[in-house]
Amino acid sequence: MIYLIIFAAIVVFWCLVRPYVISYDTVLLFTGGLGSGKSLLSTEMALRLLRKNRFKVWLYNIKPWHKEKKPRPVLYSSIPFRVSRKEWALQLTPEHLLLQKRLIEKSVCFLDELDSFANQFDFKLGNILDNFNEYCRLYRHYTKGGYLVTNTQASDNCVLQIRRRINTCLNLMHFKKHFWLFYTVKIRNISLSEELKTVENENAEDNMSTKFGFMPIFCRHYDTYCYSDRYLTVPFGEENVYSTLKTNVLLECPRKKVASLTCKENPKKEATDDMIILKLKESAAKTYTNG
Repeated sequence: MIYLIIFAAIVVFWCLVRPYVISYDTVLLFTGGLGSGKSLLSTEMALRLLRKNRFKVWLYNIKPWHKEKKPRPVLYSSIPFRVSRKEWALQLTPEHLLLQKRLIEKSVCFLDELDSFANQFDFKLGNILDNFNEYCRLYRHYTKGGYLVTNTQASDNCVLQIRRRINTCLNLMHFKKHFWLFYTVKIRNISLSEELKTVENENAEDNMSTKFGFMPIFCRHYDTYCYSDRYLTVPFGEENVYSTLKTNVLLECPRKKVASLTCKENPKKEATDDMIILKLKESAAKTYTNG
């Protein structure tokens, strides 16, 4: 009788917890507008899958009959990512995504803003349609059980061939922080199939669930404003002040192409280049002095 009660308690507990658990596949996509929590949840999922695969590899390596030990899976990320206080993620580069550099077996890749790398409206799609398409299609085979976690504001902006590799994506809405300790967010599954995008069960509200989670307090894994330094190179200009409530001018985009002044270089690369230039100047100064 006691076992029946325990089993019933487990079933009830699972029924209560199940709506808050995110299901996952080899390639997992989070979508949502600004501030919808997609970066937070996608990074949480990347860490969760990394720990899962590291546990699998640990179990494999402790078995004495496995003479050849497997390397420890790592996290590759397109943004600065802190796995723990003592460990940082490896930088995910175009060489990885275009099959020029090999990934460690069972590793997890986190790609922020998928449409910035594989944009549907970009005409230079040779590398995307060939290399990156193969990367997504055979990712599970190449990494022998690894995971690819990515996010974007709108899945329609991503290349169609890549969208076809993602069976289900999670659309996030109504993200709310509570006392800066925990959060809630509405989640619904969206099926991406060929040219069609449909909401499961044909009803968004019926398919929607609420996820509850704790905000990272002791270790912040990523900076929610990690791209803000790009804007530092945009200068301030002379501003016009309104003096009346009337205007005859509609705000229109200039016809002439204007170059963006945001910085697109890696800060570490700039620092490295500055050090090289400084050393060359010092070397030239010493040569001139000795001469």
